[in-house]
Amino acid sequence: MHNVEDAGWIVAQTAHDERDRAHMETVFTIGNGNFCTRGSAEEGHPADSRATFMHRVWDDMPVSVTELANLPVWTGLDLWVDGARVRCLAACTDYCRTLDLRDGVLRREFVWHSDAAGVRFAFERFIELSDPHSALVRLTAEAVDADVTLRVRAGLDAHVENTGLLHLNVKGQSSDAAGATLLVETRATHTKVGLAARVTVDGAPTAVSATDADGAPATEHTLTLARGVPVTITKYVAIVPDLDADAPLAAATARAAELADAGWDAVLARHRAAWADVWDGCDIQIDGDPEAQLAVRYNMFQLLIAAPRYTDNASIGAKTLSGFGYRHHAFWDTESFMLPMFSYTHPELARHMLMYRWHGLAGARAKAAGNGFVGAQFPWEAASDGSEVTPTWVTHYADRTKLVRIWTGDIELHITADIAMGVLDYWRITGDDAFLRDFGAEIVLDGASFWASAARFEDDGHYHYRDVIGPDEYHEHVDDNAYTNYLAAWHLKAAASVLAWLRTHAPEKAAELTASRGIDDAMTALWAAVAGLLLLPLDEASGLIEQFEGYFERTDADPVLMRDPARTTSIQQLYGIDETNDTQVLKQPDVLMLQYLLPEQFTEEQLRANYAYYDPRTDHEHGSSLGPSISAVMACRAGHPELGYEHFLRAARADLLDVRHNAGDGIHGASAGGLWQATVFGFAGLVVTEDGYTTTPMLP
Repeated sequence: MHNVEDAGWIVAQTAHDERDRAHMETVFTIGNGNFCTRGSAEEGHPADSRATFMHRVWDDMPVSVTELANLPVWTGLDLWVDGARVRCLAACTDYCRTLDLRDGVLRREFVWHSDAAGVRFAFERFIELSDPHSALVRLTAEAVDADVTLRVRAGLDAHVENTGLLHLNVKGQSSDAAGATLLVETRATHTKVGLAARVTVDGAPTAVSATDADGAPATEHTLTLARGVPVTITKYVAIVPDLDADAPLAAATARAAELADAGWDAVLARHRAAWADVWDGCDIQIDGDPEAQLAVRYNMFQLLIAAPRYTDNASIGAKTLSGFGYRHHAFWDTESFMLPMFSYTHPELARHMLMYRWHGLAGARAKAAGNGFVGAQFPWEAASDGSEVTPTWVTHYADRTKLVRIWTGDIELHITADIAMGVLDYWRITGDDAFLRDFGAEIVLDGASFWASAARFEDDGHYHYRDVIGPDEYHEHVDDNAYTNYLAAWHLKAAASVLAWLRTHAPEKAAELTASRGIDDAMTALWAAVAGLLLLPLDEASGLIEQFEGYFERTDADPVLMRDPARTTSIQQLYGIDETNDTQVLKQPDVLMLQYLLPEQFTEEQLRANYAYYDPRTDHEHGSSLGPSISAVMACRAGHPELGYEHFLRAARADLLDVRHNAGDGIHGASAGGLWQATVFGFAGLVVTEDGYTTTPMLP
C-alpha cells in the first residue's frame, strides 16, 4: 500500500494482463537523458518488445532512412526453479509493478508457483541520472513454501531487433565469474558500443559458471534458496558508445567495476539526489484531482528522461526514447510542444535541444537549395544530421498491396517557423544572449531567407504559399494555409528584429552572418515585402479565419459521428484519405494553434469565434495526439474551462490509459509536453511578457 503522498508519484500496475504487454512496456520506460529502456520483464518473455535506445546511436534503414539502433539487453536475469523456467504467466500471483516518479526506480514483484513450491521474486532497476552510462538491476528471491534450487543467468544479449531490422554486429565478448562484456557495432554507421556487467550475490553461497554463447555472454549462479531466507542478485551495468570514449569496451568495463565497488545503496543515493534537484526545478502540485496530479508528473517524467542531458547534438523524437514509433525522428512536436517546459524549468536542456537544430543547419540549407530556395528549410523529420528523413512512400494502413505517398517532407513548411519561435521563446524566457548571438540568430535569419524565397507574388497584390500542408494533415495540397502564412509573416518580422538586435549588441557577428549568408539590403527588403503583403486570411465581420483557401466550401463534418463514443478509429480511416481531404474534419485545429502561439494578433471575440467553429470539427478522440492539449488551453481562453478539462483528460490518458490504442509504439511526446502547457498556460493562465508575468486561473 502507498500513502497519500505516494499516490501522486507512483504509477502502479496491480494485475498482469498479457493483452496489455506492449502498452505497459511503454508506460514503465525509464532513462537518464542519455538512454532509455522499455519496461520489459527481466526474466524475459517471447512476446516482449525489449528495447534500449541511446541518443546519437543511429543506423540506416529502408524507407525511413535512419533510426536509433536497439541496443543489447542489459536487464536480463533468466531464472530457473528446480529446473523449470520462470515466466510471469498463469503460474504467477500477487503481481505488482510500480514506477516511482520521484527517483525513476522501477519495481516489479510476483510469486511464481510450481507443483511443489512457490518463490517470491522482487525486481528493482534504475538508470543512473547522475551518470550517462550507468544502470543497475537487482533481484531479491525468497522461497515461500519449501527449499528450492535457483539458477540465475545474468548477462548481456545482442540478439535484438528494431521490429524485424537487425542493426548490430557483435565485435567481441567475454564472460567469467564476475560478469560479462560485449562489444557491438552498428552495421551501416559503424558506431561501436561497449557493455559491461558485474554481478554480485548476497545471502547464500553459489556455484558460479560462465557461459559464452554467441552474442550472449553471461555468468550463471546456482544456489539453494532456503525457505524464508532472501537472496539478492545485483547486476551493475555500463553502456558506453565510441561517441563518448575511444575505447568504449574498456570504458564500460571500468565503469561497471566502479559501480560494483560503490554498491547499490551509494549509487542509488546519488541518483536520488540528482532527481531531487530535477524535481525541485519543475514539479507541479495539483490539489483535489489525483488523476491529473499523477498524469502531469508522469508526462513530465517521460520528457525529462528523454531530453538530451549529456549532448547538444540530439533532441526528443515524437515517441521519445520509449518505442519504435516514428523511428525516433524529431518533428515540429519538439519545439512547439516539448521545448516550452524545458525553457521555463530546465533551460540547460532546452539549449541542448535547440543546439541540435543549429547542428542541423547544413541539412536544412541543402533541403532549401534542393527545392530551389535560399536559406534554411528545416526537414519535417530530422534524425542524425539535419537532412530530410521523411519517408516518401509507406504501405497503406488498410491495404498492404497499395502504397501511400507521404507529402509532409515535401510541402509541410511550417516547421521552419516553429523552430524559430522555439529559439526566440527560449531567449525571451532565459535572457541567454550568448546563445542568440552565437547560434540562435543564424537559425532565425536563415529561416527567414527561406520564407522570403519560397513566397510567390501574384496579381492580387499578395504573396502566397501554395500547395502546402498545415498542422492539420487531413488536408494536403492546400493554398494559403492560415497557420503557415501567419507563422511565416511572424518569422520574417522577427528576423528583422533579431538582425537589428545583433547589429546593436554584436556588430561583428552581424557582419559575419550577413556576409556569409547573403543577407544584404535586397534580402532584408524582401523579408519586409513578404511579411507586409503575405495573404493573412481573416473575416473581420465574423472574426473567422479560414484554415486554408476553400476550406469553408468543403463538406461539413457530421457532428454525431464526430462525438460518437463508440467510434474507435480516426475519421480518416473511416472515410478514406482522399474523402476526408474533401471535408471540414480536422486532424488537429490549425487556427486554434495559430491563435495560441500569436495571441497578440487576435481579439478575444475572434478567439471565441474560431474556437466555437473549429473545436466541434476536430477529431479530438482519434485524430492527432497533438490536438487535445492545445484545445484545452484555447477552451480556457475562450471561457470554457470545463471543456478544457475534457481535452486535458484526453491528453492525460493518451499513454497511461492508452485511449488511442497505440501507446505500445512509444510515449506520445508532444501530448506529454502539451499537457504541461495546458496546465500552466491554460488552467493556471500564466502569461509572460517583457514586463513580467501574470496569472489568470481558469480552473474547471
